[in-house]
Amino acid sequence: MHSEKISVPLTDELFSEIKHLSENEQNRFFRQLVQRYIERKKKEHLRADLKEGYIEMAELNLSIAESFAYVEWEATRTAESNRHDTQYTKEVNG
Repeated sequence: MHSEKISVPLTDELFSEIKHLSENEQNRFFRQLVQRYIERKKKEHLRADLKEGYIEMAELNLSIAESFAYVEWEATRTAESNRHDTQYTKEVNG
């Protein structure tokens, strides 16, 4: 695997926290740190993209929902009517 080296300036305080690590441990530490940072940034971008998409689709979704409001009302009315008819039939035949 090909790799590149970079130089990262650290404050004395930060360097003192990692200077006890071997060079390999330091390398692994920074690789993991960069990898986690990149993963976090990707998740943040995905969330932002999803949020933007949901906001863009909100008006269309509302319009679709409003278009089918009557259908839902009619289905509810029919279901309630059927339930009432079933109860009435049970009472009459019961």
